[in-house]
Amino acid sequence: MPRWGRWLSAIVLVLWLGWTFLLQERHGGASVVLMSVIDRPISYVYVNGKMGSNTFAFDGFGAGGGGRAGPYKIDGDTVKIDWLLSTTRDQLDKEGLRPEKHSVTLPMPKREKGQDDFCVLMLPDNTPMIRWAHSCPVELDSIVDTYRTRK
Repeated sequence: MPRWGRWLSAIVLVLWLGWTFLLQERHGGASVVLMSVIDRPISYVYVNGKMGSNTFAFDGFGAGGGGRAGPYKIDGDTVKIDWLLSTTRDQLDKEGLRPEKHSVTLPMPKREKGQDDFCVLMLPDNTPMIRWAHSCPVELDSIVDTYRTRK
């Protein structure tokens, strides 16, 4: 490699490292984690206007297969949860169920240091249970256990 190439490589490396450690935007906030024990899928969830993931219908074992989205800044005294309760193909064809939009405003739960997951657990009566957690699947597993019909 010619001398100018080595110099150019070194300069680019130093600039990239400086940008990475000093100037790069820091991501704070929390991930929105959606879990569900409803026998219908959830197409989307919004937490204070920040979009979360979707989830499968509860199969009696796993909590709906939800994922996480973020990081987002989630703060305030209240939290507004919007979601679309969807249907499986059988529910649509055989039972005639249709997708339903829902919205609820709840008081913001207290957040402790290190709790970077904002958990939304959809309960069978189509109400969300919210909380802050270090890890939603671990901390909500005991609640999901009460709804499991198979091991």
